[in-house]
Amino acid sequence: MDKKTYIQISLVTLILLIISFVYFDYFKSSKEKSFKNLSNSSEKKLVKGSNDLISEMSYFSEDNKGNRYEIYSEYGVISPEKLNLIFMEKVKAFVYLSNGEKIIIRSDKAKYDDENNDTTFSGSVKMIYGEHSLNSGFLDLSFNNQIATLYDNVQYKSNLSKLNADKILINFLNKNTKIQMKDDKSNILVRSVVNNGNN
Repeated sequence: MDKKTYIQISLVTLILLIISFVYFDYFKSSKEKSFKNLSNSSEKKLVKGSNDLISEMSYFSEDNKGNRYEIYSEYGVISPEKLNLIFMEKVKAFVYLSNGEKIIIRSDKAKYDDENNDTTFSGSVKMIYGEHSLNSGFLDLSFNNQIATLYDNVQYKSNLSKLNADKILINFLNKNTKIQMKDDKSNILVRSVVNNGNN
């Protein structure tokens, strides 16, 4: 092999090595780099992602009055039809009001709207708000309006009373609560609780 052929083979090999390095370092990892940049520039985080299922999902939001909303799920799926809708499983959410009050919500499932933070919780829903504990089949939360609507076999319990209703609307800002039954003739069942430590 003469010197000229040897130089040509060396140059071709060097060019192939450079192309391979650029491909594997830049193009192949571009999706991962884009995802990291998106996570760092946004308050909303998606961790351990795959094409369909996202595990350890969390979203955070705060309004201009200082109220904060945090929602977490063990895993979830982004809707293919509407990318702003996220379907979550095994959900826990927190609303921190500017006055220092805290609302805790747990449910089997939730549908979260990334654009306005509206969330529909479903399946063994439980909400704890101060000394108030509520269970229901569904809970619609409007974070922007600070309103929670619980419906489908609502059970309410506090230190003083228990009640069953079809729907309860709670305004966190003015503390107004509206209790409704589907049938106007049905009575709301209220029971007094004697606080003897055996509730």
